[in-house]
Amino acid sequence: MPINFTQIIKDSWNFIQNEKLTLVKLIGLYVVASFLIVLLQSALLPEQIAAIVLNQDGLPKNIPDELISNIIAFLLSKQFMNLFIGAWCLVTINQVSRRAFMSLTSSFFASLKRIWGMILLSLLIFIPLMIGLTGVFLANQQNISPSTLTMFAMIIGVALYVRLCLAPIHYLLTESSLSESWKTIWYAGKGRLSILFIFCLLIYVVMPMIENILVSLSINIFVEIIMMVLIAFVNVFSLIISYRFYTLFVSKA
Repeated sequence: MPINFTQIIKDSWNFIQNEKLTLVKLIGLYVVASFLIVLLQSALLPEQIAAIVLNQDGLPKNIPDELISNIIAFLLSKQFMNLFIGAWCLVTINQVSRRAFMSLTSSFFASLKRIWGMILLSLLIFIPLMIGLTGVFLANQQNISPSTLTMFAMIIGVALYVRLCLAPIHYLLTESSLSESWKTIWYAGKGRLSILFIFCLLIYVVMPMIENILVSLSINIFVEIIMMVLIAFVNVFSLIISYRFYTLFVSKA
C-alpha cells in the first residue's frame, strides 16, 4: 500500500488541533532557542560579521584568528541547539502519540540519552554527500565544470542520504543501536527511493523555502518576533510530518 502524503499532512494537522497544549510547548522551545541563538550571536560576533554569516555570504579577508574561532563556535553551537531542539520535539511527539508523555523534562532526558548517537549517524550519512558537494564547490571556485567523478560522487551521495535519511529518527525513537538503525532503514527503503525523495523535497526544500519567505518579511523587531513564532510553528509542523511519515514508512516495510 503506497504512502499518501496528502493524508500524512492531514493527520499531522489533526495532531496539531488535538494537541494544542503540546504544540504551544514545542513552539515555545523553538522560540526560546531562537532567543538564545540571538544572544550567543551578539556575544560572539560583531554586527557586520554576524550579518554576513547569517546571510551565508563570503567572509572578508584578513579576519583575526580569534574572530574565526568565534564564528566556528557560533555556527557549531547554533547547529547543535537546532539539532537538540528538533530531537527533543520528536521524542515529545512520539511520547504524546503513544500516550506515554509525562513532561518535557522526561522527554528532555530521553533525547539527551540518544542525541550523540543521532548526531554521529547524521554525520555518517552526510559524509558521502559532503564529498560530492565539496568537489562541486571547488570546481566553481576555479571556474571549471565539475568532473565526471565529482558528479558521480554527488549523485551517489544524494542517493545514500535520501535512502538513509530516516535512520537518525529511528535511532532516536527506539532502543536500536547505530548499526541496527542503519540496517533497518536501509532494508525498509528497498525499492522505495522515490517515496523517500519526495519526503526529502518536502522537509529539506519546501519547508526551508517557507521559512526563508517568513524571514524576509521581518522588517522591524515586532514583526521579527511574530515571524520567529511562525517559523517555530513551521519547524514543529515539519517534525510532526516527519514523525508521521517515519512511522508509516517503517510499518509498511
